[in-house]
Amino acid sequence: MRGYGFAPLSRPLLVAVALLATGCGGSSPTAIVEPDPAVAPFVGDWEATEFTVTSVQNSEVFFDVTDGGSFTINVQPSGTYTAIIDFPNLVTPVIEIGQLSAVGNSVTLRPQGGPAATSSYTFEGVDRLILDGPTEFDFNEDGDLDDAEAHIVLERADG
Repeated sequence: MRGYGFAPLSRPLLVAVALLATGCGGSSPTAIVEPDPAVAPFVGDWEATEFTVTSVQNSEVFFDVTDGGSFTINVQPSGTYTAIIDFPNLVTPVIEIGQLSAVGNSVTLRPQGGPAATSSYTFEGVDRLILDGPTEFDFNEDGDLDDAEAHIVLERADG
């Protein structure tokens, strides 16, 4: 999510998402990608009910994405994901496509054309996912990304 001063969603997951490669790992678009059992709990459509990004330098500086904006992510059985973040002041939403992988209590998003980002995750039931992790965000809109922590609560939209 670099288009609006936001690092890949996976840094908090962020969260999402962090909220995107083609998911084929360099294979041709017609190749069949096998489901990844580690990704199975993440498969589906998710919508953020909470998404805050807080400055590492000053915890009183934060941005609430869900205050006038939105974040959704769709994860396929192969781990391919599409994340869409809509900031209040953006004309068009930012779309990120990539590959999600999960190991232990960590989830990593590898967006197309961007660096991978890893965050911790917790499921509260099968339809509520919480992501926490490092990210970057341009809090003062000066073009420089600042270190931040993201907290994302996702609810399964298709649950």
